[in-house]
Amino acid sequence: MTGVVVDEAAVADRPGGIPGAVSEIRMHFPSVSLVFLAGPRTDPLTLLRLGREGIDSLVLLSPEGLLQSLPGACAQAYRRSVPSLVARRVSPYLPMWEARALRAALDGVVRGWSSEDLASHFGLSRPHMSERLKSVGLPSVGRLLVWGRLLHAGRWLEDPGRSAESISRQLDYSSGAAFRRALRNYLGTTPTETEARGGLGFVLDRFLADCSLDHDRRSTGRSAA
Repeated sequence: MTGVVVDEAAVADRPGGIPGAVSEIRMHFPSVSLVFLAGPRTDPLTLLRLGREGIDSLVLLSPEGLLQSLPGACAQAYRRSVPSLVARRVSPYLPMWEARALRAALDGVVRGWSSEDLASHFGLSRPHMSERLKSVGLPSVGRLLVWGRLLHAGRWLEDPGRSAESISRQLDYSSGAAFRRALRNYLGTTPTETEARGGLGFVLDRFLADCSLDHDRRSTGRSAA
């Protein structure tokens, strides 16, 4: 779970009302992006409290406007996702195609993509795509997907409401032991140590250390968000 759309009508009757429901999500899953769908009669005080709870996007519902406003609101909330956060750090050092491939790998992780799926998305064979990635300092396709899993894990381990076991299932590891083994092999840490050392920031630093990016080169004129 990386983002949630909260419909006012679905949570209005929960204990603590709408702000209480949102606060509960924020407390247990602070990494999750929240888009709130508010009706035209929503109490302005409720909207103020929602802002204090850290809603990423607010959509005021209208019969004719939802389809127009919801995609933009979700795109704004997506800026806090792992693909966006990693892209903003790494993409300036990559050509545009390779930056797109990095984002696709990070998105593909939560879709359960294999190495072949990722390469096929770009119309390439896995060996050909691996060579193209390695030519600019990125890992091979398979290794990039492993790092993608670990980057998501680093972010999710920061959430009090998630456990190593639940994260291992969400990332399609065969077992919690397999997930812990990946952390140990790539990061040298346990799940608890990964979170204590900074979560996503720690994993991202290790990922960059595994790459051979040209830090003298910075792409310009495009957004990585």
